[in-house]
Amino acid sequence: MNLRYENLPLMIFTYLLKMTKHSLQLLSLISFFTFSMTFAQIDSVLVSNVKFKNSKFDNAHAGSGFLLRYDNKVYACTAKHVLFFAKTDSMKTISFGNDLKSWSFTSKKNKANSISTGTLINENPKELLAMPPKGDWLIFEVVGAIPKGIAIYNLRKKALKIGEKVSFFGYPYKSEVPVRIEGKFIGLTKDKNLRLDVPKGTYNGCSGGPVTDNQGNLVGLVSMGYFNKKENKMIFEPASLDYFKAVMNQ
Repeated sequence: MNLRYENLPLMIFTYLLKMTKHSLQLLSLISFFTFSMTFAQIDSVLVSNVKFKNSKFDNAHAGSGFLLRYDNKVYACTAKHVLFFAKTDSMKTISFGNDLKSWSFTSKKNKANSISTGTLINENPKELLAMPPKGDWLIFEVVGAIPKGIAIYNLRKKALKIGEKVSFFGYPYKSEVPVRIEGKFIGLTKDKNLRLDVPKGTYNGCSGGPVTDNQGNLVGLVSMGYFNKKENKMIFEPASLDYFKAVMNQ
């Protein structure tokens, strides 16, 4: 085979480019595999166990939830609209008044894994409890030690790209095991929340669960979902990180 020496730099560059591309693909696969194994081994999502002073309003599975690290502190998060399933008759706003006994985040896989919460950081007696909620996040302070084996997420710093793969986690009602549903990012809503294309399914109970990229970084929180007959696909509209950041930076 005859080689022209002046073409060697181009050939070497092309070879290195191909190797770099394959290396990035391999790293992506390794990262995805590692994240998948982690999900199987630890509690990547929890359930909201809510107790009121009047026990008739108790709900042991009001929705899903997760832990999030921000500015070196850990918070427990779920969806604001979960309050529709965890409220007393007198609750009309984003406030418990004096009705709440405890709100904890627990594991169905490991009953010993339970997170106690304190102050609801975004409590607002002036904000009506309505649909759709304004920023579908409830953000609690964590009280006490965090048991081992519970995932603590970090925020993703870069914006998602159209077509990028994502996953959401949650506990469907009456399920003793969590689900991990893969989909792809297809854009933003008018309110700047995420739009995801995910498999058709019944995901009631998953509200408040984490939405992550393939590296396990948090990109959103499970909020609204519906089946679009016109497009013949399931559309998920998780809450973006914007509201959380706004609350934490007040």
